[in-house]
Amino acid sequence: MLSSHCYLLPHEKEILHGINPEDCQITPWAIEKFNIKKHWLCSRGENIKVAVIDTGCDLDHVDIKANLLKGYDFVNKHSYPDDDNGHGTHVAGTIAASDNSLGMVGIAPDAKIIPIKCLDKDGGGSTRLICKGIDFAIDAGADIITMSLGSKAASLDMLRSVKKASTAGIVVCCAAGNSGNSHDLLYPANFPETISIGSISRRLKVSRFSCCGNMLDFLAPGEDILSATPNNTYSKMNGTSMAAPFAAGCMALYMSKYSKKYSREDIVNIFKEYSEELDDARYEGKKEYSGHGVILPIPC
Repeated sequence: MLSSHCYLLPHEKEILHGINPEDCQITPWAIEKFNIKKHWLCSRGENIKVAVIDTGCDLDHVDIKANLLKGYDFVNKHSYPDDDNGHGTHVAGTIAASDNSLGMVGIAPDAKIIPIKCLDKDGGGSTRLICKGIDFAIDAGADIITMSLGSKAASLDMLRSVKKASTAGIVVCCAAGNSGNSHDLLYPANFPETISIGSISRRLKVSRFSCCGNMLDFLAPGEDILSATPNNTYSKMNGTSMAAPFAAGCMALYMSKYSKKYSREDIVNIFKEYSEELDDARYEGKKEYSGHGVILPIPC
């Protein structure tokens, strides 16, 4: 993979038939397991802007449209970043699907999403476009940038853009990669200026596909993740692509509660105190596999 290009992290997708967005709202398993509804008594992500740099978003999805801000499509060069892949909508829904009694609900249901399309319908995208997307997020006043994409090769241009976002007071959350436990993190997750997120299963075990390495910061649910997909549909997906938005949602809940900007170091140190220890004898105590543990919302 050339350093001038990035690619969408591979992920497994299961389209869920028979779920009507008008039916009773479904709560994804991770919200139930970690009792995230309890945290909504303190914060629901209000006033936090999360830039999702991905394949765009279904701008009319019943579960997401109320929480969308103005975005941009850098692939087709216009102001309507519609999702022709499905991955970006799934990420956006995991973070901020509305608590509207329809479909499903996100981790931070009152956070706002800035949809930025830098990846095409096949999930491919150049570093140049992704850097443009980061600049757009900075100008739009994002509090968090989440990127579920990666490349094996480091890009100096990408590093400059990530540093620029960090300097602007934006927390950059990135998926670790899906090449397996014996493979190092992909970029930009492998840059020290990002917060890198690996995946765990329902049983709090490291996912077989999750990349590991010394730069890994936290783990989050990334298997069997239910979220929105285009045309008012829903799918389950597996991947660190799904773990990163869970972490971004937890960060949005915390940042909303205190209504202030946080540096990467602030967020890492704060969440380290409350992360849950990995329940996996294979990797217990090994930071390259467990990071600082399973990231969870900060108690009220």
